[in-house]
Amino acid sequence: MGLQFENLVLNNALLIIKALGINESEIVYDNAYFQKATKTTAGCQIDYLIQTKFNTLFVCEIKFSKREVSGKVIEEVKEKMRAIKKPKSFTCVPVLIHINGVTEELEDSGFFYRIIDMSSYL
Repeated sequence: MGLQFENLVLNNALLIIKALGINESEIVYDNAYFQKATKTTAGCQIDYLIQTKFNTLFVCEIKFSKREVSGKVIEEVKEKMRAIKKPKSFTCVPVLIHINGVTEELEDSGFFYRIIDMSSYL
């Protein structure tokens, strides 16, 4: 189900772009992203990455869960943001996309720029 949910999100990327307040003309890249591990670079897989012409990378984590998403997701996203190879002038902005709610702890953490509930679009 998780992969199907990711595909649903990617096929409706304009909803996410609008929810983040990004103008489509500012987008350089938007899709899933995979970085292969090398001797000097860690590998990582980002569910949905949006790069803007203003050197911003929106690192979107897509979570499908029967239960509310907990604060554990923060460390997962932090690790991905550390691993992704990017020029020094780029900024990573974490975004969470979910369907079955988030814990109060996660909501109160303030870590994510936006927490997008896809159920509001379905």
